[in-house]
Amino acid sequence: MSAMPIVLPSNRDENWKYANLRALSRARFEPVPAPEAAQLKDIAARLPAVLPGYGRLVLVDGHYVAELSTAAAGFSITQDVDTHEKSGADQRFANLNRRFRQGTCRIAVPANTALALEVICVATASSHPALDITLSHGAKLQLIERDWSAQNDHATLVNLHLVAQVGDYAKLELARIGHHGAKAQALDTLELQLGTSATLKLVQLIQGALVSRSTALIEHVGREASLEWHVAALGEGTQHHDAFVHVTHTAPGTRSLQCFRGIAEDRSRVAFNGRMRIEPAAVGTQTDQSLKCLLVGHEAEADVRPQLEIYTDAVKASHGATVGKLDSDVLFYLLSRGIPPATAESILKWAFVSDVLAKLPSPELHAQVAAALERQLPGAATRALS
Repeated sequence: MSAMPIVLPSNRDENWKYANLRALSRARFEPVPAPEAAQLKDIAARLPAVLPGYGRLVLVDGHYVAELSTAAAGFSITQDVDTHEKSGADQRFANLNRRFRQGTCRIAVPANTALALEVICVATASSHPALDITLSHGAKLQLIERDWSAQNDHATLVNLHLVAQVGDYAKLELARIGHHGAKAQALDTLELQLGTSATLKLVQLIQGALVSRSTALIEHVGREASLEWHVAALGEGTQHHDAFVHVTHTAPGTRSLQCFRGIAEDRSRVAFNGRMRIEPAAVGTQTDQSLKCLLVGHEAEADVRPQLEIYTDAVKASHGATVGKLDSDVLFYLLSRGIPPATAESILKWAFVSDVLAKLPSPELHAQVAAALERQLPGAATRALS
C-alpha cells in the first residue's frame, strides 16, 4: 500500500483554493514505528495534567499507548485497519490516513450513557491517528481532542481522520485544541452525521502550526438535528491556517450555526470557507454564519467565504463576513489607562476570540489554553483568568 503514489489536492480544486499545499508536497507521510520506553517517558513528562472527570486516551504517532492512558467506563477501543478509500479532493488526506494509519480507535457510547473523554494525539514525526465514534440513542459524549507536537523545534506532520455517528437524541460536545510546534504541519478530515434531534457542539482553537488545514463534512440526516461550530484561528509569522466546513441539511427542521474568529499577524494568512447546503426536503431549516477576521500587520492576509446553497423556500438563513483591524479608539483608551502597548493589543485580540474560547467545556481546559496562549497574547490571558 505505501508504494502507491501519493495524490494531493491542488489549489485548482475549489475547496482548496486558500490552502498552502507547497510545503505539504515535500512532506513525508510514511508512518513511524511504535515509540520506545525512553521516548514515552519523555512524552509523559510533557503532557498536560489530566482533566478532572475525564478519561484519557493517548496516541503517539497513531499508536495507542495504554501506559499513558487512563481507564474510563462506558467505551471500548479496538485496533483495526480500514483500507477502503473514497473519491474526491476532500477525501485525499483521509485516504492517506486510511493507507498509513496504525489502526482505528473506536469509541462507542451506549444508549442513554454519559461519558467524558480526552484524546491526545502526539506527533514525533509522521502521525495518522484515526478515531471512529458512535453515540447510540440518547448518549452524551464530552470529547476533548488535542493534537500535540512532542518537541517544538521538530518538523512533525499529523493527519487526523475523525468519523462520528451521533445517534437519535444523542449529544456530542467536541473541543479540538492544537498544541503544535513551530515547524508542524497539521491536517484533519472530519466526517460527521447527525440523527433525529441529535446535537453537535464543536469548539476549536487553531494555532501554533506552520501550516494547517481542516476539512469538515457534516450531514443532518435526522429531523431537528442541531449544529454549533465555533472556531478561532491565530496566525503569526508566516503561518498559514485554512479551514473548510461543508454542512448539508437533508432533513426538516434542522439548525446550524458557524462562528469563525481569525487573527492574522505579521505575514501569516488565515482562511475559513463555510458552505451550507439545504436540500429540497429540509423545510424549516435555520442557518447562520458569522465569519470575522482581524489583520495585524501590513502583510497579513485573511479570506472568509460564506456560501449558501438553498433548494427550498421554507428556510431562514443569514450570513456575514468581515475583515478589519484593531479598534484604534479602544486601543487608545487602554493606552491612556497606562496599559503597555503590547499588552493592550493582546487584550483586544483576546476579546476578539473570547466568545469562542469561553465555550470550552472545562474551566481547567480553559486555564491550560490560556497559559498556552500567553506567549502569543502576553498579558491578556493572565487578566482574563484573574
